[in-house]
Amino acid sequence: MKGNTLNEFMNDFHYNAQKEIMYCGKNYIIEGNANETGELYTLKAYSIDKECKMLFTHTSNSRNECVEQFEKAKIFDGKTIYEAEKDIEVLFG
Repeated sequence: MKGNTLNEFMNDFHYNAQKEIMYCGKNYIIEGNANETGELYTLKAYSIDKECKMLFTHTSNSRNECVEQFEKAKIFDGKTIYEAEKDIEVLFG
């Protein structure tokens, strides 16, 4: 991963982060947001090339659960973040 360590990248999603990344020439936005009361947290990932397409979303009262579900999601051409990280460049965040 270029632009962040993998540990920095993943830890940021516990704190309402937004990241724009490039993976194998494709652009993605990954963002985490708490609701108005702070009780629920949602982590989302979008592909933003030709059209904006949601690839992942998970909402929970546990930020850890959201991050854990993201870690398991195969959104990078059928790969998890850990399988794809060597080909990821962080462009923003």
